[in-house]
Amino acid sequence: MNRRRRFFAALSVALASAAWDQTSFAAYFNRPQDTPAVDIEFFDVLEMPARIDIPAWKATADGINLICAIANRQSEELLGMRLVLMIFDESGRYRGRINWTERAPVAAYSIEKTTLHPPGLRLRRSRDRFVLGVDEVIGRETIWRASGIEKALRAFAHGQQDVMPEVRTISNKFDSRPNQLPVIPLRRER
Repeated sequence: MNRRRRFFAALSVALASAAWDQTSFAAYFNRPQDTPAVDIEFFDVLEMPARIDIPAWKATADGINLICAIANRQSEELLGMRLVLMIFDESGRYRGRINWTERAPVAAYSIEKTTLHPPGLRLRRSRDRFVLGVDEVIGRETIWRASGIEKALRAFAHGQQDVMPEVRTISNKFDSRPNQLPVIPLRRER
């Protein structure tokens, strides 16, 4: 009698935990229809000024968008970024890559919730692995470029987290401050 009671107690605990577990097999079928079942991982490069937090997919009439928060770790306002999304199958083989540029203004030392729009993205298989990385960040005065980001994303997808891209900075000579007016040279008439 005591064994039977323990068995039913353990069974009820197991069933209750499976019902509440959002990553269970049943949660895959019970998800809202506009939310794809695949997850996305962000590869963070500490030398880059932008970090993407809590990435999640959202299906719309225009396609599949990426809802996330962008954190600015610099004292400079960020204007936009170039992103790389690499797709791997369940065995870790490379399936594809999407590169795109997003206009994402973020004030200095702040976090902004935003929607990113990867072009031509189709989520076909639920077992695919998506790895997102920041290739380039454009600030008001500086441009940060991660050279070797694709190699680092491939290594990250295979479990090697020690491969890091080299971050290079260059001066941004094209984007001026909004409150800075251009200087117009005046000629004196004689």
